[in-house]
Amino acid sequence: MKKIGICAAITGSMTRKETMPGLPVTVDEIINCAYECSCAGAAIVHIHVRDKDERPSLEASLYKEVLTGIREKSDILVCISTSNHLVRVSDKERIRLMELQPDLASLEVTSLKRPDGGIKNNKKFVIDMLQAMKQYEVKPEFEIFNPPMFKEFMRLVELGYIEDNAYIQFIIGSIGGMKPTYKNIQWILDSDKKGFTWSAAGIAGMQLPVNFISILNGCDVIRTGMEDNRYLLKGIPVKNNVEFVDRSATMIRMLGCEVADSFAMAKILGVKDRKYD
Repeated sequence: MKKIGICAAITGSMTRKETMPGLPVTVDEIINCAYECSCAGAAIVHIHVRDKDERPSLEASLYKEVLTGIREKSDILVCISTSNHLVRVSDKERIRLMELQPDLASLEVTSLKRPDGGIKNNKKFVIDMLQAMKQYEVKPEFEIFNPPMFKEFMRLVELGYIEDNAYIQFIIGSIGGMKPTYKNIQWILDSDKKGFTWSAAGIAGMQLPVNFISILNGCDVIRTGMEDNRYLLKGIPVKNNVEFVDRSATMIRMLGCEVADSFAMAKILGVKDRKYD
């Protein structure tokens, strides 16, 4: 029976408590939410941190608090975001986050244009980040927003900067990325030719269909959570991230697969030994 992991993207950089009261934004809220998601069956928690004013942040001290707190409570794999979307921070500061030795860290191999500035990643930053990830044994989660980004990803694979057992997170329906159409979902399914481990995140109303289609087509992880979606079902606001994890676990079992725990997921993705000190 195929094992599929659940990644809970619990906060993000754009969602606000005014529209989602159950959104975790403080350090304690994020730690507790990660623990609750782990208990519900999530193998990975995708983390964005916020400052005291609820603005997105890449402050290393906040990430350290969150990592320490989660690891005191749970064995869930922790994936931190390195995206500078809506954050003013130097590339060196982003790269130094790898010294915290999270299990995984997200990375876009190109920039992503958006009306609000988007994500700004030049080629030197990407190479330097990949080298830091290798040095500190952090597994990259390559977020792919569009075909040009995937083309650059493959170029880096061919040059040897990216290992053959890469883990890809396709994002569909995000601003500046692929439009939420079934044609683009099919492109995702056709793109995974080299046997990479993969997941696909559907934004907003595409979350549920993308999850179902991914499971049916042999994904390794499905992503869910309040970063990507406000509704559990059409017209029904989600109360918390655990509701999304519960829904995902039910889907995986309904479709004849097994929910992978964090230890099985670490083996499937090739995550190195985790650091708890």
